[in-house]
Formats: sequence, C-alpha cells, structure tokens
Amino acid sequence: MGKPKMKSVSSPKVASYPPKTVVSKKAGKISKPVGKQGAKLQKKQSGGPKNAKKPQKLPTDKENSLDKSKNSEKKVAKFSHSVKKTAVNRGVKRKSDSDNKGDDGGTKKPKLEELSFKDRKIERQKQKSNYELTQRAKVIWNTVRVKKCSNEKRCKLLTELCGLIKGKVFELLTAHDTVRVIQCCLQFGSEKQRQEIFDEVKDSEKILQLVKGKYSKHFVMKMLRYGSKEHRSYIMTCFYGQVSKLVRHREAAEVLELAYNNHANAKQRSAMLEEFYGPRFAIFKEEGIHTLEDILEKQPDKKQGIMENMLKMLSQVVEKTVVKHSIIHKALLDFLVHAPTKMKTELIEGMRDIVVQILHTHDGARAAMHCLWYGTAKDRKAIIKSFKTFVLKICKEEFGHLVLLAMFDCVDDTLLVRKVIIDEMMKSISEIAEDPYGRKVLLYLLSARNSTHFHPQVVQILQKGDGNPTSKKDAQLRRQELLAAASGPLLSYVSENAKELAYSKSSCLLMIAVLTHAKGDKVEGYQAIASLAAAEFIPALAGDGEDQLNEVHIIEHPAGHLVIRKLLQHQKTMLENATEGTDESEQLFSDILLDAVEEHSLQAWTRANRGALVLASLLDCGRAESRQRAINALKPVLKNLSKINTKGMQVLKEKLQTKK
Repeated sequence: MGKPKMKSVSSPKVASYPPKTVVSKKAGKISKPVGKQGAKLQKKQSGGPKNAKKPQKLPTDKENSLDKSKNSEKKVAKFSHSVKKTAVNRGVKRKSDSDNKGDDGGTKKPKLEELSFKDRKIERQKQKSNYELTQRAKVIWNTVRVKKCSNEKRCKLLTELCGLIKGKVFELLTAHDTVRVIQCCLQFGSEKQRQEIFDEVKDSEKILQLVKGKYSKHFVMKMLRYGSKEHRSYIMTCFYGQVSKLVRHREAAEVLELAYNNHANAKQRSAMLEEFYGPRFAIFKEEGIHTLEDILEKQPDKKQGIMENMLKMLSQVVEKTVVKHSIIHKALLDFLVHAPTKMKTELIEGMRDIVVQILHTHDGARAAMHCLWYGTAKDRKAIIKSFKTFVLKICKEEFGHLVLLAMFDCVDDTLLVRKVIIDEMMKSISEIAEDPYGRKVLLYLLSARNSTHFHPQVVQILQKGDGNPTSKKDAQLRRQELLAAASGPLLSYVSENAKELAYSKSSCLLMIAVLTHAKGDKVEGYQAIASLAAAEFIPALAGDGEDQLNEVHIIEHPAGHLVIRKLLQHQKTMLENATEGTDESEQLFSDILLDAVEEHSLQAWTRANRGALVLASLLDCGRAESRQRAINALKPVLKNLSKINTKGMQVLKEKLQTKK
C-alpha cells in the first residue's frame, strides 16, 4: 500500500486551529485528536500521526479500525475509573442532569442532605406524629402568653388548646416547645383545666419520670406553683422514699429544692430530711418527729447507725454539683452538730474544697462555720484558699459574712488570713463599707463581739466555736494581729471620705469605730472631721427636710454631731484608763478641734441644740487645757445663755457650773 498524502489531512476550515493530540506514554502512539474540531478532522483523516518524527509503517484499514476500538474502550474504562475515584474521595456521587428528573420529565424531590439546616429541621418535625397539633398549639400559645391579650380571647383560645392536648399531655411534656405550651395552660387556665391536665400525669412513676426530664421538670415546678394544695401534697408524697436518689440527680434536685424551700410545710420538710438518716426512716414516717434531735432523744441507740448512713450518703453528695441546694446544707449541718469527732473530721476533709459553694444559705453558712471550728489546720488552709476572688461577694452575703467572723475567731494562721482575706477586702473597702453586711465584717475586725454593733444571737452563734480542739493561739493576740493588718487602709479610707461617712447614719458608726479602735496615726482622720466643724455655721431652718441634711453644718447633723461627741467621750475614757507610760505628746481630738474652730464659731454653736451638746462634751473631754480653752471662748456669751431654753443648753449650763 502506498503512503497517503499528508496534505489531504488538513482542511481550510481547521487549518488555523490545529487540533490537540495526546501521546500515549506506554505505547508511544498518538491518540485521536480532542475536541469538536478534532472529531471533524478524525472523520476526514485516513490515519497516521501528523507530527511523527520518523516514518512508520501504516496499518491497514482493518487493523486501524481494531486499534481505534481498543483505544476507545481503554479510554472509557480509564474515565469511569477516574470518576469513581473522584466520587469516593469527595464522598458525593457524581450525578448528571438527567438524574434530577423523574420518569415523566418533572423535577424530583430533593434529598435531606441537599436541604439547608432550617429546611431539614422542618422536614424532621413533619415526620413526627403530632406535627400539626404542635404547630397549632404554638400559634395559640404565642397569642395567649402576651399581656395585651384580652381575658375573653384568652379563655376561648385556652379552651381550644386544652382540647388539642387532651389525652396527649404526657407525650407532649418531653419536648422543649410543647412543654412551654402546657405550662401556659397551668398559668392562665382555670382550676378545672389544671385538674384535667394533672389527671393525665397523676401517677407516681410518671411524676418521678417528669422530674428527671430536662424539659418536663419545668411542668412539675409550675404545678407546684399554680396547682392546688392537693396537687402539691400529691407531688410531695411521690418524693417519699426517693429523696436520696433524686437529690443526686442534676435535674430532679432542682425540683426537690423548690419543693423543700417554697412549698413544703414543716412536716413535709422533716419527712424529706428523714431519708438521709437511713432506709428505715425513708419508709416509715412517725408522727411527732420533726428534727434529728427528736429522733436521737427518743431513740439514742440509733445514733451510730444514723451517723454512719448520713456519712456514707453525704460523702457521695458533696462530690456532685447538687451540693449547692439548701436541703443538702440542712443535712450537713445536722451531721456536723451531732456526729462524733472522728466522723466530722472525715467529712470535713472531703468537703473542704466546696465550702465556698454552701455559704449562701442559713444552714450552709452554719455548716461552713463548723468546718472551720472542727477542721484541722490543713483543712482550714484549704477552705481559706478556696475563698480567693470570692471575698467581696462573701462579705456582702446575709449568711456568708458570718463565716468570715468565725474565721477571724478561730484561725491561728493570721498571716494567711491577711494575705487571702483582708488584703482582698481592702481593695474594695468602699464597696464593703457601703453594704450593711460588709460593714459588719469591718466592725468585727475593729471591735469583735461588741454589743453596740452585733446582736446577742449572733454573738451566741459565734461563741459555739470557742474552745475548739484546733485553735491554740490566744484570742486577744489573734484579734490584735488582724486589727494591725486592717488598720492602715481603714484609717486612710476614713480620712479621705470623712464627710460621706460622718453624714451617714449607718456609716458614721464605722467611722467612730475606726478612729477609736484602729492602730496607727489618727491625726489625719481627726483633722478631716475638724475641718468640717470649722466651716461657717449657718443655723438650719425649722422647715428644712431630710433632703437638706447633707447641706447643714456637721454640728446640726443628726449623725455628724454624734461622731464628734463619741470621739470626745472616747478621749475621756482613754485618758482615765491611761497608765503612767502613756505618751502625753500624742495629739488628742479635742486639741485638734479647738485649733481648727474659731472662737466666734464656738459661740455660734450655742444657738443650736446639738451644738450645745457638742460643747458640753468638749467641756467634759477629760483634758483640763481643752476645757479651759472652751470656757474662755464662751465667756462673751455666757450672759445670753439663760435666754435659750433647749435640752442641750441645760446640759451645757450644768457642765459650765461644775467646771468653773
């Protein structure tokens, strides 16, 4: 066969766009051209490579057709293999446009994976049996719960809503949205509607199951709040025998806490607590027993078994987050009060790191105080360190601040207390001083158990820790060391905020306590008060109300004049009790006051009742030089004093007559 002419391969239409050719690496052959132009060219081409470097023997027409069929089969196989590999790597099956169409040519329903997150959520909800009921119920709920909804419309919609959920209440309580709908029925529905809803779950097993649910527990809590007395009583009876299990369950413990604190009476509370004492008390409820003291009084031989059972159960509870609940705190307090020393030590060792979590309740604070009293030095150190970053909050708590007072009384390591507690307190001293409970903590550092600042019942509680087996240091020495640590910042605070403290009925007591009990130089505080007294005296008018109190002179202020009088009385007591070794060169408040106030201002004070009382205290301050200076300043107005008839003036006249 002769060689074909190469010119016949080219075409005038495709000459300027030569087709691409692919050279096979394995066979060294040139494959068929690629593209539309290559396909057209292939039809016209008789065979043979175009750009071959060396002349080769051309195959026959039959061999050429066989080679072409084999090459096409190889390419199809290779292409299908690459498609499969790409699909496997990407995890998504490659689809053609024809796959999205059905047999009739219409669009096919998209699969769940192809939908957006919101659309997938809707599709999943549609698969549930109560989808239509849920959607209608939520529409009604959104209307009923609005405050602007009228009573007539609300009653009509609630009737429809109760009809929708009838017979399916227990099933709907497991979902986060439908449980809110049923809670709305309890809140706004009538007693009859509440009863119908409650009847569907009126079973002890169902109640216990609902209590443990993440969403259904809110239904039980609403039932306790809006249900009748019979409903609450039935729910309480469902708890009997299960308290020890429920209190360790995260969800159920919240319901139990609400029932114990807000809805249970004394009998029901004692019945719940009895389950901590042992299995026998969980099953058999005796009349006339309300506390652990009653049980131990009637059955003293049961004490050892009760304490062992309580230790076992409480040791498990303190390791869980449910320790923050008040029913646990009551059980802890009962155990720490009645348990033997060895058992106390064992429990305190296990709960020393979580004491900070139980300070917010009445019983929890007292349990924490017992931990400090009867814990070892190592336990006390761990408890104090756990208070870091929480000191400000503890100072401002109604019950938590008592734990700090007990700590000041019993912890011998005053250096640790200063570093962890007092230093953190002094960083927020203004905020603590403004709080009524925080102010008690500062006052206890200054004058512990002073009846002026602390109720006798509080003192009795703190006295229970006296004589504990761990504290060895002398109580007076311990207080002096803590006072020395707090005195410097307190004196600076008083001198910088003299007017605010002196003009406050509550804070003025703190100011007096700082200037009478703190250790250090008090001259700056004295001078700050004297500068307020040295201001121009303008008598207040009878019609001035409480709004103008901050504008009156300190002598006429109900709290301000008391500060000056108390400081003068303290000076007298201090001079009377002074020993021979007392430093007489120390500046006294009376001298600083007389140096700052001019004589005409002292004379003007006689026109005010409270001013006369301050002058009487100045005459009776215990220092002869100060008395004489005050009398010399008042000599020009002594004749006019008889014209003033006030109680303060009567006291001043008596002091003048006795001191002449």
